[in-house]
Order: sequence, then structure tokens, then C-alpha cells
Amino acid sequence: MATKSTTQSFFFSALLSISLITSVVLGYGYWHARTHASFHIDMRLLTSPGEKPQSMPNAEIIFLSESGEILAQGISDEKANFVRLLHPEAGDCHEASKAAPTSKESRAIWQKCFAQQSTWIPKWAKKVKQVDVIYKNRRFEKVPVTVSEYNSEWLLWWVPLPHVGGKPYTYFRATITVNDTGKNLQ
Repeated sequence: MATKSTTQSFFFSALLSISLITSVVLGYGYWHARTHASFHIDMRLLTSPGEKPQSMPNAEIIFLSESGEILAQGISDEKANFVRLLHPEAGDCHEASKAAPTSKESRAIWQKCFAQQSTWIPKWAKKVKQVDVIYKNRRFEKVPVTVSEYNSEWLLWWVPLPHVGGKPYTYFRATITVNDTGKNLQ
């Protein structure tokens, strides 16, 4: 027959084990979300007040810190109005992502590129305060940018449901608005 202290000891050990496992699982999720990220950047070109913004295909973007330090580079997509980031070693993962459905080898190349890019983004994304944009032989310098950050998945990353769970990421988002008269807007 179990004594009261043996029962208490068992419950204390079980509670301690559950707390430790929970801390490790949530800690891993938090760590992964802080060290892996994606960055969605929209581009807009304003040609005159009140006019609908236009896309800026093939614009070169240089991401800068407040002091003007170059943090990263990108290029706006030809068809869609978003910026593809150019990893210093892996390059543009967009081309690899288009080929990924065609073979296992192509998918492995894209996954490697994505892994490199997703661990690179959190190292600089929060520091972006301005960009230089080169579009149609014109340079728009020090266009102010506000970067928003979203990171709430790390609490539920372990849930085994199709639309919940999976490894958590931090999501960065920014919109770059360029005035074609050379004046910068945010």
C-alpha cells in the first residue's frame, strides 16, 4: 500500500516531468521562430497624387539601416508586386521554387536555399529603416520603410493539425512606396 509521501512524490515527479517537457517543447518553438523568418515586401510607385499605385517590375532594392549600412538586396518580381530577396550565397530562391515541383532533386535545391534564406532574414530585417530603389535608370535614395514583425505561432507549433502547427517562423512585412517625382513617401 502506497503511503501519502510516496503518492505525493509520484505526483511531484510527474508534475516536474510534464513542466520540463512543456518547457523544452515551447522553448524549441520560441527558438525556431526567433532564428527562422520570412519577409514579404510590396512595392508601389506613385506617379501623381490620387492616382492608383503602379507596380515596379525588375526594380533593384538595397535595404539599409538607419546609418546607411547595406543589410541586404532584392529585386521586384516581373509579374507580381513583391520583392525577391537575394541571399549573399544562395542567391534568389524564387527560381529554385518554380522548379521544385518537377523533381526530388529540384525540391532539395529549393529546400536548401529556403533554409539558408530563412535563417539569414532574422539577422537583419529588424534593422531596416530605409531603402535605395533603382528603377528604369532612376535612383530613389533613402526611401523610408517601416517593417512590421509577427511572431505568435511558437505557442502552437507542436499541434498536429493540418492548418495549425508546423515549425514556427517570424514573419516580417514591409511596403515600399516610391514617388516618381523623386520625393519619398512612406
